[in-house]
Amino acid sequence: MKFSLKTLAAAVVMAAAATGAQADIITGTAGNGELFFNIWDANGSYTRGLSTLIGTPTAAQTTAGYTSFEGTLAAVGNIDLSWTADAGLNTWLGKADLTTLKWNVVANDTSGNNRLLTTYSAPKMAVTQQNDTIRSAGAAVTAFLGNVNPAMPNVVGASVAVDSGSTAYAGKTAFNTNIGGLLNFSNAGTLANSSFASGLGFMRIDALSLGTAKSVYNEYLDGSTAVNVWLDSANTLHIAAVPEPESYAMLLAGLGMIGFMARRRNKRA
Repeated sequence: MKFSLKTLAAAVVMAAAATGAQADIITGTAGNGELFFNIWDANGSYTRGLSTLIGTPTAAQTTAGYTSFEGTLAAVGNIDLSWTADAGLNTWLGKADLTTLKWNVVANDTSGNNRLLTTYSAPKMAVTQQNDTIRSAGAAVTAFLGNVNPAMPNVVGASVAVDSGSTAYAGKTAFNTNIGGLLNFSNAGTLANSSFASGLGFMRIDALSLGTAKSVYNEYLDGSTAVNVWLDSANTLHIAAVPEPESYAMLLAGLGMIGFMARRRNKRA
């Protein structure tokens, strides 16, 4: 089943983190950036590469354990990716100031027509930023990774924790909750975004390589189901379009009630 293959793809990504050779989070300067996760408080931050590119990896990247987000999304079945917390995240959260905690997931492509993937707090903004503003946001993401990557261990899917004085601090003004003010919405969540139902939305912003026309905000959907992003109580990160078990329970309850009412009508007839 392709549904199980999607789940398997996420497992391959996590397994690659233990054996890969490339440390850097891949920026989108060559046209196909890597998704990465950031979580921060007032005192420091943690950043992790997710070994998942926006589009199709090269043969070498596939061998190293990279997968394609949009390729996985296009496959049959609901997308269901997850990344179990590593020791670095658990240690960082154990010391974090939860009152100031924020997190997001981002990726960029700044080659030609730009793509910027980002979480967002619903509802999605109806008015979009100009193309040049989104191009600047993509460049800001590349600049941020330029500070993060030198501190990364030499492992695919590696992570790094820094204090607030570091240039790799995700909470600094140039990155933070709206990429230095270049986004017109917050792309960050809190620990309250802990399930599919309460998760952040996920979108791709498309911007032309030239000009100042309006960019296009595209919410990611798998069929008609929104792709949401959340950090669960076990600190596992999810990017998925999988309805909650309670949603299925409500659906079955509703179908049961319809069947009950139909049987009553038949008896009366």
